[in-house]
Amino acid sequence: GMNENYSWNSEYSAATLTILSVSIGFAVYWFLAMNKKLKSLFFKKYSSENAWTAYVLFQKMMGVLFMGTIPCIVLISNSDYTLADVGLNLKNYKESLLYILAAGTFILFVNFFVSKNKTNLAMYPEMRVKEWNIKTIILNSIGWAAYILSYELMFRGLLLMVCYQTFGFWPAVAINLSFYSSTHIAKGLTETVGSFPFGLFLCYATVSTGSIAVAFVTHLILALSNDYYSVYHNPEMKYV
Repeated sequence: GMNENYSWNSEYSAATLTILSVSIGFAVYWFLAMNKKLKSLFFKKYSSENAWTAYVLFQKMMGVLFMGTIPCIVLISNSDYTLADVGLNLKNYKESLLYILAAGTFILFVNFFVSKNKTNLAMYPEMRVKEWNIKTIILNSIGWAAYILSYELMFRGLLLMVCYQTFGFWPAVAINLSFYSSTHIAKGLTETVGSFPFGLFLCYATVSTGSIAVAFVTHLILALSNDYYSVYHNPEMKYV
């Protein structure tokens, strides 16, 4: 063949490790969170409303463990990267606030209309609870916040920042969007298409500020506004 070279290049080791641990971490999360047998345990044990709350929180905690925490520990214990290097910092917070205000306002406006569509209402909120009280809202919001912090630490923290340091901006973005869009295929066409412009914005904001703050806050605004608009639009759900 073409002068094969299988030697290990140490300058690529952190990126290679991160890409692999992110792939494996996401797969483990997915098959645990979507496991039908595990799901049925929750519904055998609790009434429907409580089962949905507990089950969705269990799913989110699996995400925290396998998407944020474990790949992060793997990278940090096997490289010179620190938590601050992978965006877990409040650097350039004024620039971050500007992006958050602009993107957040746009998301809150657009999402009100987008969330009306039937496919979305069948999927969100993930807790299929009929009556939403303050306790459910708080649990749902904390679950999302923990999950999205881990998710963005993985995608725009570990994966993006390590690939950016290793390969430069555009290859890092290409790798990032490839993963990010693939993880949305199961959520349908709209989310998969949307993941390209949204993912590109988050990659740009993260590299520009050196922090995952914009990615975390705007992604959280997206998830929570979509849930709470969906409760509002869904004739079978109501706030109590």
